[in-house]
Amino acid sequence: MPELPEVQTVLDGVADVLQGKSLTGLECYYPGTVIVDPLLDRDPFPARLIKAERRGKYMILHLDSKACIIIHLRMTGKLVYEPQPDEPHKHERARLLLATDDALRFIDIRTFGKITLLDSANLDKYLPALGPEPLSKDFNPSYLQQAFKNRKAPVKNLLLDQRLVAGLGNIYVCELLFRSKIRPDRPGSSIADHELQRIVKYTKEVLLEALAVGGTSISDYRQIDDKTGEFQHFLKVYQKRECPLGHALENLKLAGRSSFFCPECQK
Repeated sequence: MPELPEVQTVLDGVADVLQGKSLTGLECYYPGTVIVDPLLDRDPFPARLIKAERRGKYMILHLDSKACIIIHLRMTGKLVYEPQPDEPHKHERARLLLATDDALRFIDIRTFGKITLLDSANLDKYLPALGPEPLSKDFNPSYLQQAFKNRKAPVKNLLLDQRLVAGLGNIYVCELLFRSKIRPDRPGSSIADHELQRIVKYTKEVLLEALAVGGTSISDYRQIDDKTGEFQHFLKVYQKRECPLGHALENLKLAGRSSFFCPECQK
């Protein structure tokens, strides 16, 4: 599933493509992919983008028609910009139309992705409860100390919980815990203050490095020009056999995910 760096990279590409252009419609080719707010009592198109923001793994497009579009890529969703596209692709589930006859095509092999069209006034009703953004000042050691207090769940599970931290996923949590020298299966309550400081530091470090190279492309993730990200070339433990020091890695199943870690470097 695309995580914060991938979603932000896609959103930046979408904002660039839509800059100054008129959106004329949203077509759906697969039942359930597009959700329309029943309280949206008007046709929101044509409209122009006035603001693009990300909240966790959700992209939010604010239109000048006082409507919003929420895009959640989920596991295999991707947005591809195409000038004057032909008939829908085999796995194309929806399409955002532009006045120039260009389009943003929503391609999703697994069909879990969603696009929601809603009245801007109802935005909060369509977003789940989300924790602070990990690149914000609100994500700090003091916050984590309270979030992990008395929690027996593994630290990795807690960092993956979108209600505690918005936007982190399996790849980046594996990477930041390796840099923090913390085993992923340690109970949250066992993480000392100096380790919380390391988690905050390396969370921000890993995410910024990934953003700088367009995210991680291991399976389906692509940028809107259908190019891959590059951070997969810089991963230290995820899907690796050895850590950078040559120690054999282990792989635990935590929160249903493969958790790569080094038993020598991470305690």
